[in-house]
Amino acid sequence: MNYKELFTRLYALLTSPKRAWTEITVESPRRDVMATFVYPLIALEGVVVLLSTFVHEGLKREVYQPALMEMLSCCIALFGGFFLASYLLDMLSQKYLGRNADMPLAQLFVGYAMGAVFVADVLVVLFPQFFIFKWVLLFYVCYIVWEGSEVIWGVDEDKRLVFMAIASAAIVFSPVIIRMVFNTLSNLLG
Repeated sequence: MNYKELFTRLYALLTSPKRAWTEITVESPRRDVMATFVYPLIALEGVVVLLSTFVHEGLKREVYQPALMEMLSCCIALFGGFFLASYLLDMLSQKYLGRNADMPLAQLFVGYAMGAVFVADVLVVLFPQFFIFKWVLLFYVCYIVWEGSEVIWGVDEDKRLVFMAIASAAIVFSPVIIRMVFNTLSNLLG
């Protein structure tokens, strides 16, 4: 795994989404977004969640289980959210855009668009007092999706706003829904 390329791509998506999406489209062969971008960021966020819990709570024995559960909750939410959002986006492209099923394209799009979600989560874990920045970055997902919908999907201007709204909602809220379900089941099952 080349972390320099990963952070360069993440930085490009956050600072200049249109240019980043254009670079992604000209890559040949298309990279496996899961192995080169999504999984490393999920792992990195899991480690950050675990370590920040120990920093904020101390290395006490009673902190280990809640810290591991928080890390697991975070990783499962992002992992499941990625696949749920990819599925929803593939369905959206078929029903709304009239395209053929193309799950690899949906995964590529969701994986890179979730970059802002990863950054927002890490910032809030490291600096809980900056919770408002998480919402700013989550709204920025809309802009990343807006630019990507034209470059990656070739969405017509008249369908672009609706596509952006639905795709952004799927990308932002899928991990939240998965996390709520996981936490609820964890509490119920003890």
